[in-house]
Amino acid sequence: MTRRDGHPLDHRAPWESGEARERPCAWSSRPDGGAVEGPFDLGFAAAHGLELTVGRGETALVVRRGELLAVHLEGRHLLRVADGCDGALPSNGLLTLCHDDRIIPVPWHGPIPLPGRRSPAPLVALAAGRFDVLIVDPVRLQRTVLRDGIAPGADLCCAALGHLVPTVSALCLSRRGGSPGSPELQDVLAGLTPGDLDAELARYGLVCAALHPGPDTAAPVEGPVAPLLHLV
Repeated sequence: MTRRDGHPLDHRAPWESGEARERPCAWSSRPDGGAVEGPFDLGFAAAHGLELTVGRGETALVVRRGELLAVHLEGRHLLRVADGCDGALPSNGLLTLCHDDRIIPVPWHGPIPLPGRRSPAPLVALAAGRFDVLIVDPVRLQRTVLRDGIAPGADLCCAALGHLVPTVSALCLSRRGGSPGSPELQDVLAGLTPGDLDAELARYGLVCAALHPGPDTAAPVEGPVAPLLHLV
């Protein structure tokens, strides 16, 4: 028995039997899916091939162990999935679908050093919030963030980008000078715009759609500061 219409992992997809076993598996995105759907193991289509429908604003990426094997744009594509055959995709390949009109919400939190402190134990404020990104270059996103495609794409984006606002905020504070304090940090966070993140996001094929500051920063604390790591 073989699934036809709809997402291969969608329990609502109807079943067919008999001759349907010889037909390629039909695959398309979920209407309510996220900006990055997948990765999905192509092994499910190894015996039948894959009839892939890519909608407007969507890009399908096929990778294996981090190597980009194929990029499919809007349209219907009949893909052969077979190991060791020329022109076919490997059964251990991974398929990811990226949408340019669906946001990826990225929560962030972290310690932000406040400037003007000469003590070896700097004054630190803790802050948190969220920003939303859109995909503008799926291939660049795959090469810098999704990479081997093993983990869910949205999770990889959140892990890789969570450092951005704390880093940008710390840089803005260091340029201001003046007396340190959490009210000044709140002012910096409130004044950030999506464009403040775009230069860094461009490296990942992304653009910032909106910033959502969190609650007021916590009271400054004394103590060592964990470095703001660049995770990608």
